[in-house]
Amino acid sequence: MSVKKLRKLYDIIVDGADPAGAAAALHAARQGAGVLVLDRASSSGAREGALDWLGPAGVELCKECGVGVRKAGAGAFKGLRMHSWDFRRSATVGDAEAFGWIVDQTVLTGALLTAASKKGADILSNTSVSELILAEDRVVCGLKGGGEAVGKLLLVSGELACSTARMANLASAGREREAASCLAIEYDVASKATGLDLAVGANRAGQIAVVLRFNQRVSLKLVSRTGDTPIEQQFESFRAQALAAGLLPEGAPATPVQSISPGGLALDLDTHIGKRCLLIGQAGGFVSAFSHESLYPSMRSGWIAADAALQALQADVTQDELAGFGVSWRRELADYLRMPNTDLSLLAPLVFNNEQMSKRVALAFLLGRQF
Repeated sequence: MSVKKLRKLYDIIVDGADPAGAAAALHAARQGAGVLVLDRASSSGAREGALDWLGPAGVELCKECGVGVRKAGAGAFKGLRMHSWDFRRSATVGDAEAFGWIVDQTVLTGALLTAASKKGADILSNTSVSELILAEDRVVCGLKGGGEAVGKLLLVSGELACSTARMANLASAGREREAASCLAIEYDVASKATGLDLAVGANRAGQIAVVLRFNQRVSLKLVSRTGDTPIEQQFESFRAQALAAGLLPEGAPATPVQSISPGGLALDLDTHIGKRCLLIGQAGGFVSAFSHESLYPSMRSGWIAADAALQALQADVTQDELAGFGVSWRRELADYLRMPNTDLSLLAPLVFNNEQMSKRVALAFLLGRQF
């Protein structure tokens, strides 16, 4: 879609075509709202993204979006394997609640955007916001390369250190100092097996590593909150042990990608509500503090924000109604996002010797529960 074909005034502009933004756009468009999604990437051709996972809540939300396992390009898994950080102990959890999907983030986002487009949402690709005006009755987004998009309300998603959030005087999660460090790497393999392995460090500070296998790809993502040892050193030590344990293939993968994980930071941000705008997704810190799961809580934050925006559009005082977003997301997601209230270092001796304890930790990981 070109800038020249934009409507004069949208109900909702979604800045950021990630899973959170796409879910918000779909939910709002389904209810008849005029929606525009600003996609910073080009829509020409499929873009391979990182592997990620969805637990039961995320699977259910995708189905509610009309995106099943095939449309999402996903691989279903049942059960998971848990390992001690040194791989000396392991446990397999096959509980009925221990299931989910492995997905390519880009394919999942594309499926959600396609569903949103079919419901009437406009998608403007290969663009970004260069200037933002938050007026009393509308939001004006000046677009890079020229032109502007005008809407009644704005939902801001996308990258952690979000420039649009800064323009809206909102502090995004990427600007917080307490974010965990993350390193990720991916291998190409011959096997088409699908599965998830989890390793949890026995300390309260938080170390977690996830190995995903899907569609002839294997990925390792390690997230750590402990600063005693550099993240690069933690990663190389863990990778060597995972290789020796047979979880990773031989051979040289791509260079590890370093980033931060805003796990739980939604709970620490002062506000997600600006003048005629809401901050959602990873930019808003909607990532689980324990598992560092991002897809479901990010998508759900967009879904809740879409409801808040639609209600605000019907209210006499739009800004007052937008304030309800803070109450709504905390009611639904706060427990999912926060760190379990039990020190894992105290449970570690029991996790691999007690079936019930193994199940508790695995379901805390997959379902966002307390231990």
